[in-house]
Amino acid sequence: MSSLFRSAAPSMLLEAETAAPGRRSGEALVLSRALCRYKFFRPPVGLRGGRLASAARTFAQAHAPFERSGSLLMRTPLGVGVWWWDEARVAAACGGKPPREAAPETVLRAAGEGWRIINCEEGFEAQYWEAGALLGSSWRRAEFTREQWTAFALGLEAPAAPPPEMPPTPEEARLSWGGNWRRSQIKAPLTLGDAETALVTAGICAVALAAFFAAQAWRYQGAANANRAAAHAIDTRMNRDQDLRRVRERTALLQEYQATAQGIDVLGAATDAMAVLGQFGLVPEAWSVDQTQFRVSVRGGAGDFPLRDVVAAIENTPGLCSVEPVFREGGVEVSASFSCEARP
Repeated sequence: MSSLFRSAAPSMLLEAETAAPGRRSGEALVLSRALCRYKFFRPPVGLRGGRLASAARTFAQAHAPFERSGSLLMRTPLGVGVWWWDEARVAAACGGKPPREAAPETVLRAAGEGWRIINCEEGFEAQYWEAGALLGSSWRRAEFTREQWTAFALGLEAPAAPPPEMPPTPEEARLSWGGNWRRSQIKAPLTLGDAETALVTAGICAVALAAFFAAQAWRYQGAANANRAAAHAIDTRMNRDQDLRRVRERTALLQEYQATAQGIDVLGAATDAMAVLGQFGLVPEAWSVDQTQFRVSVRGGAGDFPLRDVVAAIENTPGLCSVEPVFREGGVEVSASFSCEARP
């Protein structure tokens, strides 16, 4: 049995539970799919081992949808599945401290193959599996409509199997408390602080063992210095590119707004809208956000691209609603509201 469940029976944390005084801090939790977000990281050809793990961690940090995001990275034959959850919200249900370990319920359910919809503890989850990897996942409180299913299918890049036209009938996927999911987990790298803790613990051991841990600490310090130098070089190159600087400035504004927004995932909603445009081969000319809306402008008229499908796909993203296109000279401006109910 996995170490997640050796010392304490797991319990499910549901979306409706904003506080659970009976939970103890250190408890192992299974997180309702309603509380989680998912993306699949498909690495470049040839990226393996430690380099793959490092790239996946960077991807997880860059796409984290919450101000304090907990995460779980799962290695698969085609890449890495990345799960996130609101760590502050989960900690609130554990007496103010994050649980000892946590896992989304999807990780503990039986895997599938191809397109399917499964019943979750709360709501329904649409999935696409390929070669043992979960390439796409989307959650809804109610059963998927045809439009929502179409939007989910359009969000996947070049699936090997064509999606069914209509949403499949929801099916049961067995939830197993044991399983071997932890064997595929990509864990956080060992930090210098971890090495120092190990040295204190090993203080009663032989001098040779203490020297070994000291050498390890120096090794990780050297790796950290190399990473900082590489990050500085990348940052310098990005600052020379005017377009990249603009993207970073926009992202900083979004993050600043995100910090003040009450329960609205502004950065995630904007990212989802940009992803929809990319699915239709559209490149935004300009975009902006304010306290209530996201706006984006694209070149072309109604006859140049399937505007109705674009609007429907944006409407079915988790954080946007009331999508309205306005025709401008030489292009179309699409606006969407953040005021709808946020859907994980």
